[in-house]
Amino acid sequence: MPSALVTGVSRGLGTHVCRALKEAGYRVLGAGLAAEPRTDSLDAYEVVDLRKPLGDDLFASEQVDVLVSNAGVYLDDPRGGYGDFFDLSHADLRETFEVNLFGPAQLARRYVPGMIARASGRVVCVSSGMGRLQDADGASFAYRSSKLALNSLVLTVARHFARDAQDLSAFAYCPGWIRTAMGTDSAPNDPVPAAADLVRLLSEPAPETNGRFFRGLRELGWDTRGPLVAG
Repeated sequence: MPSALVTGVSRGLGTHVCRALKEAGYRVLGAGLAAEPRTDSLDAYEVVDLRKPLGDDLFASEQVDVLVSNAGVYLDDPRGGYGDFFDLSHADLRETFEVNLFGPAQLARRYVPGMIARASGRVVCVSSGMGRLQDADGASFAYRSSKLALNSLVLTVARHFARDAQDLSAFAYCPGWIRTAMGTDSAPNDPVPAAADLVRLLSEPAPETNGRFFRGLRELGWDTRGPLVAG
């Protein structure tokens, strides 16, 4: 039975991803900030604060075949009062990158070498279309720039995976605007199908997903077209 490690399982998309993985036959390992897991779809759970260095004992006895970096924060959401880059606090900027980028980078550095050694594995980073350059509109600088950097991390891992013809894939996944605490109840989309699509992509042949960016089952892509700022 393959094992999947999912971060941010305490609420939102993470809980639905865990359920979809369990239904697909995975052993599901969860990491989150809550003292106790808030989903019954986990086989093991660890309290993890991605703003801090990972402990050496984090799932040390487990083989991680799939890594889903789902945990994320959106601290400069305009709906919460931020309207512009110049309103952004340094503390919120730092925390955004610690959770949205440094956490996934730590996890990749921990578990990707094992995947390469086994010639099999999947790395998925839950990103956002807001992390594409052409979607930068001047608002939500911390969130957008952290997701842009996360996308770069995906491409870096994907290039390592592509060196040999192996069953290895790293891709970015945008769930769209879904009804979660982050997306709010005003979001038009249900998180359940978004979670199911993410898990479905894991079963695709590695060359079909490695180094790509999806929204649902459709490729969103990395393309940018300039000039990005008219003037």
